[in-house]
Parts: sequence; structure tokens; C-alpha cells
Amino acid sequence: MISSTVEDYLKAFLKLEDMNEKASTSNLARHLSVADASVTDMLRKLQKTGLLEYTPYYGATLTAEGRRLALRILRRHRLIELFLHQIMGYGWEQVHDEAEKLEHVVSDFFVERIDAFLGHPDKDPHGEVIPDARGFRSQELDICLLLADPGEYTVRKVTNDRPEFLAYLEKESLTPGRSFVLLERGPFHGPLKLLLDGRKEAQYFGLEAAKSIYVLPAGQLHGEDRSRKERHGKTIAFPIAESRSGSAAPSRRKRDRSRQTPGRSR
Repeated sequence: MISSTVEDYLKAFLKLEDMNEKASTSNLARHLSVADASVTDMLRKLQKTGLLEYTPYYGATLTAEGRRLALRILRRHRLIELFLHQIMGYGWEQVHDEAEKLEHVVSDFFVERIDAFLGHPDKDPHGEVIPDARGFRSQELDICLLLADPGEYTVRKVTNDRPEFLAYLEKESLTPGRSFVLLERGPFHGPLKLLLDGRKEAQYFGLEAAKSIYVLPAGQLHGEDRSRKERHGKTIAFPIAESRSGSAAPSRRKRDRSRQTPGRSR
């Protein structure tokens, strides 16, 4: 058993790795909104437990066991987010904070039932990859919008989970699954000029916001997209629990639900 604080630290390590940022004391403190001294103390404790390798002033890296636990809690978080969004009707800007609380208290059995209920989804509401039950994540070819050249793209994921930022993207209709043309990049670090699919007028998008948007050039499909299309519409049937006598439980306990594709329209 590990504490919720330790789980938060392990998940923060993965988040920084995915953002190609060093897991330094200052970066972890900023990401977790805690003091640098608190991070230093925790890193030393996690090193003693064998969950990471820590060198003062140089940062830390996850061990194999630390990575396994980090992927486990990341899977919990993203499956809960998708469940809240698709089934409970939460907005995509609301699910993060709620999942932060629930991920530490639900059982593994509960999480796997969510996974089956949703049809073993690949992405959370923000387009982030959900690790599978073994801890594997599909390889991504997405590029940051900030670095993209003019051309046609599709929004793949959003890495900034601040509610106000997600609400802004919702308003601008720049959400996962939305296609657009990057017309030009303003000179001297000017804004990006985008033309969203179905729109007649272009709009401008700031560079700071573009740092959190990841896109894929038009026409490219990842393996997870193809498999999602193949599974779309299939029925997910929960196994029928057996009674003590060994016979099947009443049919009212069986629940079938058609799989929904992870939310792409908001």
C-alpha cells in the first residue's frame, strides 16, 4: 500500500516525462504546487523505498517498480475521467479535479469494470493515451502545435488540464478530433492563424496556448484509431455472476451497453 501523496508524485514524474521536462525539484514543486523543500524530502523517501533513483541537484528518475505504479495510477485517473465525461455527463474541464480524488480510493476491480464498460478505450476526454492493464501505452506521433508548419491537422490531445484553459478551447471549438488548417505563423513570435473545418473565417491562436495542443497531420491514422473504428458499435457484455449453487444469476443482473467512442465533440 502506498499513500495518495506518493501516487501523486509518481504520476507527476510521468507527466513531466511526457512533456519532455526534467524531473527536477523545482519542476516537481511547480507541478504539484508544493514547496521545494517538501519535494526534496519526498524524493529521499521514495529513493529509500526503491521507487526512484535520486541525485541531489540533478533530479530523479523512476525505477521499474516506480514506473509500474505510476502507470497504474495514471490508468486509473484517465479511465475515471472518461467515465465521468461519457457516463456521468461531466464537462471535459470538470473531470480532472474529480478524478484526482477518486483515483486514490477506488479498487482495481472497480477500475477494470469501468474499462470493460467503456469498451477498453484508448484515450481520455483530453485525448491523452490510457495505459492498458499491463501498463503499455501506444506510441504517438503527435507534434506540438507550437512547432507545426503550415498545413492541415487534426487536434489529438490537450496536455493542460486547467479548467479555464479547457473552457477556452471549448469556446474556440479547438478540441480533440477537430480538423483545421494552419494558414500562417505570425512574424516575431506572433499568433498562429487557423481556419477550422467548416468555418469560413480564420481565427488567431496564441503561442502560449499552442504549447498545450498536440496535433497530427491530416491523412495520418495511428494504430489506435484504426482499432477504435473496428470496435465501434460492438456490444460489451458483462459476464453473468454465478449463484452459490453454480447456476447463472438472474438475467436482470446482466448489463449490455453499446460502446461509445471517447468524447470528441463537446
